[in-house]
Amino acid sequence: MSKEHLATRIALIASGIGMIVVYPLNMVVLERASWIWDYPNRHPAFEHMLVAIFVSMGGFLIWAARDPIRFLPFIDFVIVSGAVHGTVMAIDAWQMPGMASHLAFRGDVMGTYFAPITLALTHPRFFYLFKPRAA
Repeated sequence: MSKEHLATRIALIASGIGMIVVYPLNMVVLERASWIWDYPNRHPAFEHMLVAIFVSMGGFLIWAARDPIRFLPFIDFVIVSGAVHGTVMAIDAWQMPGMASHLAFRGDVMGTYFAPITLALTHPRFFYLFKPRAA
């Protein structure tokens, strides 16, 4: 494996494992209050759909670690969709009664921002901006 995009590969694998393990664990197994949206009622079918989407996305992130350059459009999608998703959740948690716990450090809003921030900071194009130029 080339060391050229090692940070990107590590971020892809870490984000993928997070989506496959952390999201379902907190929402379905532990049913942590800061991960369950129960305003005005809880919706298990919606929760299962979200878990399925995140687990699928996590698997593809791990797959993308083999060749990050080939998967740049997918990585860009995960960054943008994750940032938008997290922002919408933050706005909703701020406005809905009793949902402020989602904004906590261990809440799902911060968990949703993990992948976009990590992938943006280790994005191959980000490194090329700061790569020393030959004289």
